[in-house]
Amino acid sequence: MRKVMTTIICIALMLCIAMPAFAAISGDEVKTYGTPFLITNAGQGPGGKMARLLVSQTGTLTLDTDYFYDSEPGAEGHGTLDDMDYSCLVVVIGSTDKGLGASGITIEDELARLEKMVAHAKEIELPIVAVLLEKDKRSDIPTNANERCIDAICPNAEWMVVVADGNTDGRFDKLKEEYGIPLTVIDTTLDFTELAKLAFVK
Repeated sequence: MRKVMTTIICIALMLCIAMPAFAAISGDEVKTYGTPFLITNAGQGPGGKMARLLVSQTGTLTLDTDYFYDSEPGAEGHGTLDDMDYSCLVVVIGSTDKGLGASGITIEDELARLEKMVAHAKEIELPIVAVLLEKDKRSDIPTNANERCIDAICPNAEWMVVVADGNTDGRFDKLKEEYGIPLTVIDTTLDFTELAKLAFVK
């Protein structure tokens, strides 16, 4: 948990540095959605909280009005995908053993939760936006937690947004080709703020 908080604090400090006028965004055209939208995570990593923080830096989108964050929608003590008329579900992918441990669950538990979440999103016709904000820390072992979370979310998404350092092996290019899902690439994690300005319009 301490490592997660350190990561978030580091990002917050980086955000204090003036951002360039134009973010480096490439690949497929940025899709647009209305508000409100819901941010969550897949894998119990810090990515969801990173996204929440980065969206707050847009200056145009307000937490708990234009967008909401819920780490486990549908779980006991949490909200649901039906709480509001969300425009989309932004699922930020990333898994850590510490994150899973702090939540008191295994990766099998998390994948079961994601399966239910995806099924419910499909049932209510809620579009899924798959996001990867962290650099490529994935193992070559196909059974590792990050790869399994990618497999659980991306084939069910209508748009993928990935930081360039998270696609060094072309993993998401292959998913785009196999499933016909648009893929937009941002140069750095901080570029997600500028992308959010373009993608989520009040």
